[in-house]
Amino acid sequence: MYSYIGKKIISSLITLLIVITVVFFMLRAIPGGPFTREKPLPEATRERLEEAYGLNEPIIMQYFIYLGNLAQGDLGPSFNQPAYTVNELLIEGIPQTAKIGGLAVIFIISLGIPLGVISALKSNTSIDYGVMIIATLGITVPSFVIGTLFILAARDISWMPVGGLDTPVAFIGPVVALSGYSLSFVARLTRSSMLEVLRQDYIRTARANGISEFKVIFKHALKNSLIPVTTYIGPMIAALMTGSFVIEKIFVINGIGKYFTESVQAQDYTLVIGVTIFYAAFYIFMVFLVDILYSVIDPRIKMEG
Repeated sequence: MYSYIGKKIISSLITLLIVITVVFFMLRAIPGGPFTREKPLPEATRERLEEAYGLNEPIIMQYFIYLGNLAQGDLGPSFNQPAYTVNELLIEGIPQTAKIGGLAVIFIISLGIPLGVISALKSNTSIDYGVMIIATLGITVPSFVIGTLFILAARDISWMPVGGLDTPVAFIGPVVALSGYSLSFVARLTRSSMLEVLRQDYIRTARANGISEFKVIFKHALKNSLIPVTTYIGPMIAALMTGSFVIEKIFVINGIGKYFTESVQAQDYTLVIGVTIFYAAFYIFMVFLVDILYSVIDPRIKMEG
């Protein structure tokens, strides 16, 4: 196990380095720069700014300087918001994004899995059809449409905020909009996985041996049906916890998604790379966590190097 974890950490660091390298040089290859404006700056002013931020150095030198600073935990200054460093902006934005993402994850797991189980147990009944119709709508309707409809409806409800996260009620809109697709997918995936497990010989044997239906469902069937669901939930958590550009824009939330969108538009090199590192690192961590959960859910699955 320790050998596996060690190899996983090394491969994760290599993956991060590749991501950083690709994004770093791609940003430099895009025409323009962080100090390119609709109204051009005076040449002398632009040169002073580029010198102050080290952008006058050869690109390869900029790359190694950045890696050296990164090794010390310094993500550099924001070119678009010079009063802040990238570290400060991430510290400010991550909690906002994590609040919405965390609530969305809880909402999806606590509702999606039970709906899938109920739908499987009531297969080919009106309950099953109803759940699947709602799940299909949740998958086909984009999150930005759900968010926009929620904003329009909230305008006529005095106690429902239309933006920000100032009150607990304000979380309802972004959490529901962010959860729509994943909740529906988890419900459908749980249903199909549960139906497949319920057809297995060991389930029929357990029932024939007089084991109670409750134990058959929740001790044997559900545990095994969660393996493919876990495969999806890991990356899903990473996606939800790192924010949604569109949802944060619609609901005026100062999270990571908003900062990333603004940084790309402004060609704020350091902020783009900083947010990308956060995204990549969190995603890699969640995939690693899923690998560990596999061995907990099903002891037959071993972590091998």
